[in-house]
Amino acid sequence: MNHKFADLHIHSLFSDETMSPEEVIAKAAEKGLGLIAITDHNVLEGSREILKLNDEKELLLISGVELDALDRGKNLHILGYGMDLNNERFREFTKKNRLLFESLDERLIVRMQREYNNISLEEYLHYHYDRKNGGWKALHYFVEKGITSSLTAGFEFYSKYELSFDCIEFPSVSMVCNHIHSAGGKAILAHPGRVIKVAERNDFKREITRLINLGIDGIECYYPTHSHEVTEDCLSTCKEHGLLITAGSDCHGNFGKTEIGEMEIPISWLNLGDILSHNEVSKFTT
Repeated sequence: MNHKFADLHIHSLFSDETMSPEEVIAKAAEKGLGLIAITDHNVLEGSREILKLNDEKELLLISGVELDALDRGKNLHILGYGMDLNNERFREFTKKNRLLFESLDERLIVRMQREYNNISLEEYLHYHYDRKNGGWKALHYFVEKGITSSLTAGFEFYSKYELSFDCIEFPSVSMVCNHIHSAGGKAILAHPGRVIKVAERNDFKREITRLINLGIDGIECYYPTHSHEVTEDCLSTCKEHGLLITAGSDCHGNFGKTEIGEMEIPISWLNLGDILSHNEVSKFTT
């Protein structure tokens, strides 16, 4: 199993990906992966579904989610692994985070409806779209109303109307970690090279260390846009502090630029602690 690859950061159509859990498993098997997790944005359904599925290839599946947090006015993502997905407190916490997540689009619609007379918040709240096309609700709504010609064209409205996830009062990093821990899981800092913007490598490591002290159990060291230096610094920090080491493509199917398992990181390169021994791990074999 260790010679196979791992990808612990995959999204599904339950958030903003284009693939179903069944399609994720098929693609993972095709790519020769041996360990995967669906980590949808503040949603547990994708992870719950994939843990129920069987597969023709040997494949380890662990529960996962990607939760938004706010730290010093900046939006950060915390990956949770190995949680008990039936933990009611954790499920409620995730649902509340999803409502906060979706409130950004509602704020955007409120601002836009002052200039576009063919949209309204009331109509938007009752709007439904085909999740298999990826993206999220607001992007589809803009296309449906003829405001944009493509999903990605809707991105520009967030900056135009001065809105970002930094504006949302997500829970603190420590609170997110506490809820992951209370459900028996481990909290991993997602793609630090994307969100920690500093000029010096020492400053980068200091910032990671500060976040670790808030309850982080590990770091997503291997990530498609991480430079060699960022990967090295993440790995050395994990080894110094005895932290978990994970890898993820952050695949969003046809809606994104990365593919499942594209980095080909062997499972043996990771440090997953006792995650693989948790109850929320499923192993499917022929």
